[in-house]
Amino acid sequence: MSEVLQPATNPRVYAVMGVMAAVHLGCFGVIYTGVSTPAVIVLVITYIVRGLGITAGYHRLLAHRSYKTGRVVQFLLALAGCFALEGGPLWWVSHHRSHHADTETDKDIHSPKTQGFWQAHMGWMMTNGAFEEKGANTRDLHRFPELKFLQRYYVWVVSSQVVGLYALGTALDAINPEWGTSGLQLVVWGFFVCTVLLWHATFMVNSVCHTWGSQAYDTGDASTNNFLVGFVAFGEGWHNNHHQFPLSARHGLLWWQVDFTWWLLRGMNVVGLVSDLKLPKEMRD
Repeated sequence: MSEVLQPATNPRVYAVMGVMAAVHLGCFGVIYTGVSTPAVIVLVITYIVRGLGITAGYHRLLAHRSYKTGRVVQFLLALAGCFALEGGPLWWVSHHRSHHADTETDKDIHSPKTQGFWQAHMGWMMTNGAFEEKGANTRDLHRFPELKFLQRYYVWVVSSQVVGLYALGTALDAINPEWGTSGLQLVVWGFFVCTVLLWHATFMVNSVCHTWGSQAYDTGDASTNNFLVGFVAFGEGWHNNHHQFPLSARHGLLWWQVDFTWWLLRGMNVVGLVSDLKLPKEMRD
């Protein structure tokens, strides 16, 4: 067994186990709350906002610096990433950078080739190794106190959206009871259901995209391009492309490779919110 996957002794591991179990079980709340049109709309909006916070914020901006933006936009993208309940920005980036540095080795804590599919998908977050990142590879981000704030108060940031969703559901019910919504209903759909769907979409990048798919490039690892993951994870499923060009802001390099994150960044670039979008040399204008 890999050293990082030894039986858990860190108390935080049990906290993560509890949270993951609780969030999955919370989805069964739909049996009690039912569904409404506002609940579905909130589910879609929260999935998009949180998902793009991970892909455009945590991944392509903070982890790889594949484009430039101001600190306000950077903070808002990182905040959206926090809402996804996938860890604070500094922790997330540290693990992702380690993945690229040690891909498919015993040090790669979420490689299906060395740790197994389950560990790569989500089991690694319930091991001691998940909390052994020293943070030395994220020192460039420590100069932003707002990112350190999000990391330090991550639990409160995550909790705030539950309060916000409950308040929104209560307000919508007061405005129009015929919509059939409630505070608890929006929490169930906008937090629990959304989180589980987004978790597994993101986790598939580590597991599925190192197991099934095609390889356009010989990257020396098992990274693949997978259309399904590319769609549900806003372009992150073009993982073989990403391992070949890790600094590229665009992962779907061909016209048919759907990359919603790239489309967002192009739009933000047009209105001046981001700049210096990095691309592979052969794709530069």
